[in-house]
Amino acid sequence: MRHASPFSERIERVVLAVIGIDLFLQTAETQGALAHLATLFFWAGVGIWFVYTVEWCVRIRRAEDWRKYAFSFIGIVDFLAILPLWAFTGFDLRVLRAFRLFRLFVTTAKLATRTSAVAKLARAFRFAMDEAGALFVGTSIIVITAGFGMYHLENGVQPEVFSSVYDGLWWAVVTLTTVGYGDIQPVTAGGRILATVAMFAGIGVIGSACGIMADALREAAAAEKAG
Repeated sequence: MRHASPFSERIERVVLAVIGIDLFLQTAETQGALAHLATLFFWAGVGIWFVYTVEWCVRIRRAEDWRKYAFSFIGIVDFLAILPLWAFTGFDLRVLRAFRLFRLFVTTAKLATRTSAVAKLARAFRFAMDEAGALFVGTSIIVITAGFGMYHLENGVQPEVFSSVYDGLWWAVVTLTTVGYGDIQPVTAGGRILATVAMFAGIGVIGSACGIMADALREAAAAEKAG
């Protein structure tokens, strides 16, 4: 297993600290009571973008193969983090404000790429790809069948609720994921029977997904220990 150099470890600590500050600032600037600090938040965000730029340049410079880093997931996330700063000149506050959601996504992505637990989770997803794919296909079949069935069973009784198959599919997704908004629900006997079956199927789907991920996480942990 390749170990990171002390210099790389120091960079990681600095980047993690900056990411934490960035997330804190992004949440703090949404507080109305701190509206008078808008200029401070703006320049702090610009400063953080400069830090991300320096980080990206240093990683490009020190990488054994800069292309491998630049086109990796981490490299792309690092580049997206600095893109708004250099894509728009003049530091127009209104333009940068439009990138708040983008900045939040990239910042959390940067945090995720530097968290060992997330790396282990990503490795587990790779181990569970085949099983997860089969579960997704099976779940899709259940959703489509339940959605179409519910539409045909309920449309004649409550056409304003199940006005199309899309309403049936929405109901099927909400039911199988055990969310149960209750915004649309069956009233006929056939519809309620189908709903009962769908709810039990949803419990099975959630349980199967949990089992698949638990096994995959164990495999990922074993692979990590094996080095």
